[in-house]
Amino acid sequence: MIYQTGIFSQYLSDPQMTVVVSDEASIKRMLQFEASLAAAQATLGLIPNNAAVEIDEVLAATSISPGELSAGTLQNGIPVVTLLELVKNKLSADTKKYFHYGSTSQDVLDTAQVLMFDEAIGLIEPGINSLMLHLEKLIDSYGDVPCMARTRGQHAIPITFGIKVNAWLHPLQRQRQRLSELKKRLLVVQLGGAAGTLSGYPEKATELRVALAKELGLQPAPAWHTQRDNIGEFTNWLAMTTSILGKMGADLLVMAQSEVGEVTENEDGGKSSAMSHKNNPVLGEALVAIAKINSGLQSQILLGMIHVNERDATAWILEWIAVPQMLIYAGTSLNHAITISTQMKVNTDRLKSNVDRFLKHSAQQGGS
Repeated sequence: MIYQTGIFSQYLSDPQMTVVVSDEASIKRMLQFEASLAAAQATLGLIPNNAAVEIDEVLAATSISPGELSAGTLQNGIPVVTLLELVKNKLSADTKKYFHYGSTSQDVLDTAQVLMFDEAIGLIEPGINSLMLHLEKLIDSYGDVPCMARTRGQHAIPITFGIKVNAWLHPLQRQRQRLSELKKRLLVVQLGGAAGTLSGYPEKATELRVALAKELGLQPAPAWHTQRDNIGEFTNWLAMTTSILGKMGADLLVMAQSEVGEVTENEDGGKSSAMSHKNNPVLGEALVAIAKINSGLQSQILLGMIHVNERDATAWILEWIAVPQMLIYAGTSLNHAITISTQMKVNTDRLKSNVDRFLKHSAQQGGS
């Protein structure tokens, strides 16, 4: 993963989100799916209860490293086949035939990805709420201070600093509402079997989806193997969020320019190795750059929606590459925006003097 560790790990990554999207976490979610599937099947009499108990006990005691799956993934194009083999080696002969019964690898991987979304949202939502609270505090403190509006890079008319900050806050309020709505469509179980029909147990397919969803804390849904619109909606939400924060960063880059001087992003940051007088708005720069990166990654997700026939790994792979990065970048942007909103110094004298200079210049032009 890009900048997952190393010298850029704090600046261009989010340590908490990196853990959420890690291979280790994905393996745990795949095992969670298998344990929950067996439990759901046992409640419906599809497999013996003692088999489900054994599967649960073995999986609870099983730890599989990414390295153990790498060779098998190279051979099979997915990690699930090798993961199943490693677990089956620990099960009794009678129980093996009930493990992963009626399911397919895509059920495992897709549901594990949905569980990842759920955990990631658990980090993102509080971050958005925190950022909104800090922006509201900025408005409370400086909202009435006169400020220059700039259209197309030039002075327009005087406004207030509150109007400037509201342009960052209001889109976040709408994003929070959008997220609340899309979660209902996104956080759903994937269970379809070989080609989406659950042919292994057709008479109890609907009941099993409901039971499995309950076990996993998700919502039931018909199989959506090749229907990737919900994922596209969520990643578009991620791209929109980073673009909203990118707009905030872009505004700050202008307001922090030496000749403008209306804000200082962080008095303790932005040092230069050659120019000691500088205080570079480095977090604002990252917000703009990340917004551009995530918009590009979203285009890969849209291409992945062209999912041919009943399974298409060429489309599927695009998600595996783009989704974790988009989540990490969304978390990174939120972290930076929160830091800015709490550490930013608002130079009220400069805000007012820039307005006064504009008004004086306008009066002179009007009288000439």
